[in-house]
Order: sequence, then structure tokens, then C-alpha cells
Amino acid sequence: MVLFSKFRPLLQTVLKPSEQLQTIVKRWSSGRNMKVMITEFHERKFFDMFHYYFLIGLVPTFCVVFYANVFVGQATLTEIPEGYEPRHWEYYKHPLRRFMARYVVQPFDERYEISLHTIYARVMRDKMKALERKVRRLEHARGDAKGWFYRPVVDHLTELEQKQAAERSEGYSA
Repeated sequence: MVLFSKFRPLLQTVLKPSEQLQTIVKRWSSGRNMKVMITEFHERKFFDMFHYYFLIGLVPTFCVVFYANVFVGQATLTEIPEGYEPRHWEYYKHPLRRFMARYVVQPFDERYEISLHTIYARVMRDKMKALERKVRRLEHARGDAKGWFYRPVVDHLTELEQKQAAERSEGYSA
């Protein structure tokens, strides 16, 4: 009988764990519970950055467009004076388009010349490759010297290695 009374507290924790845990919770806490919630950090950061770039980008752009449309207005057609050749940006009617054509976008003539140069460079590269293939083919067919394949090695590290090898071999020569 005495033995059972000694094990009574142990048996109570095994048989009634929920009551025991509730007393521990009441004893160790103030009764307030912390609610686990999803953070709002990324959402707030996104909206902060959105408002920042909205104010930095869209508001000044809107102001410039408003000023250009209300105060400057569109260009009007006039006769071209004798001997005057209009610039490429003067063909646009809206002032913002004129600004973009003058300072941001390359003119059509310039882009055309650049593309022609690119095509020319590619054609010349292809011609050189074809010539190199022809030279290799003829060297192989005629059995010419393979001197064309020699590539001289000029490297300061190679020269340094040769100098160090010579210094090391001086001590071991007979």
C-alpha cells in the first residue's frame, strides 16, 4: 500500500497529462498567447518601392507630357526656305517625339549605314575563312611545308621559366 502511494504523482501525470500541462502553462505564463501571423514585411516593402518609383518616375513624366501638350503644342507646317535641308527630327509633329528623335534614337540613315558595315564585316570574315580553308586544302594536297601552322610562343612566363631553369642547372653542371 505504501508503495502505491509513492507512485501516485507519477501515475497522475501518466493518466491525466492534459491537466498537468494546463497547470504548468498557468504557472509559467501570464495567460496571454502570441498569435502566429504571416509577416507583412514583403508586402509593405513592395508598396513602399511602388510608391517611391511612382513618385520618382511617373509624376515627373506626367508633368513633362502635360507641359509639352498644353504650353508647347504640336508643330505646324510651313514652307521650307530655299537651300535649307530639314534635319531628321524636324519631320515629327509632337514635341516629345521630336526630342526623342533628336537626342535618344539614332536616325534611320545612321542605322542603315551601321547595318551595312555589319554585313560588310561578316562577308569579309567569311571570305577570309574560305581563303584559310583553301590554303589548308592546297597545303595538304601538294604536301607543302607546314610552316603556316607554326604559332610562335612569346610569353614572359615562359621566358622566366627558362631563366630559372638555367640558373638551377648552373649549380649542377659538371
